[in-house]
Amino acid sequence: MNPADLVTPQLINFCRPMNTIAICGFTKTGKVTIAKKLAEELNRKLFISDDFQYAKPEESLYELIRNISPYHQQRVPIIVEGILCFRLLRKGIQEGVFFPDLIIKTKCDEKTIRHFYNKDGEGHKIDRALSFNKGLDKIWNDYLNLLSQNSWVKTPQFIELNTSL
Repeated sequence: MNPADLVTPQLINFCRPMNTIAICGFTKTGKVTIAKKLAEELNRKLFISDDFQYAKPEESLYELIRNISPYHQQRVPIIVEGILCFRLLRKGIQEGVFFPDLIIKTKCDEKTIRHFYNKDGEGHKIDRALSFNKGLDKIWNDYLNLLSQNSWVKTPQFIELNTSL
């Protein structure tokens, strides 16, 4: 299954009125493929969080925030993609700097993640990646808790896309 196939006319039409879209999910779940296709279809600026990966995670996050802030503040339609989006969502509420209209979360089973790590010649990274994904789950749950505790934050729309083989 090609994750781009999940970018259907229905999804495109649903996303069209959304100003800020965040696409997050575990490693090797098709986020980049989906984001590129959606950005192309909607003619949107796309920020790929892997482009902001630096030695210190906090630097990566703040550099991403600095880059998207002018677009987000002026309500210029954008798509932000990547595993860094989990931290961006949490920090966005904590510091009042990022509030997407829509969150698209990719989901797939461990078998699929293992398949793509092996296919990409990165089988030696699987255990570390699966552990890392558990950390992403914790950050996601932190975000959901912050969202529920802060009534001043508008709850975004949520879509979950299953990218399992």
